[in-house]
Amino acid sequence: MLKAFLTSKGIDFGRTHNLEFLLKLCSDIDTEFKKLDVGNLSDYAVEVRYADEFYIPTLEEAKRAFEIAKKAKEFIFRKMEIREDELK
Repeated sequence: MLKAFLTSKGIDFGRTHNLEFLLKLCSDIDTEFKKLDVGNLSDYAVEVRYADEFYIPTLEEAKRAFEIAKKAKEFIFRKMEIREDELK
């Protein structure tokens, strides 16, 4: 979702899974992004994707990550003026 926001603003971000880096780029455009917490979601972008570093989070970790991702989605949708029902 951070990449979608950056793309909509014509910002190149290269190939990365680093959400903190992407969030910084978003913050450079819109300072309200500084309020957005992506927690440790960057860790999941790598650790759960590659077999040699495969990590299974606990149920509590998964719930926490889901809530962080959900809040980020809602925040970015508001910024991009997207209604979720428009995507169906």
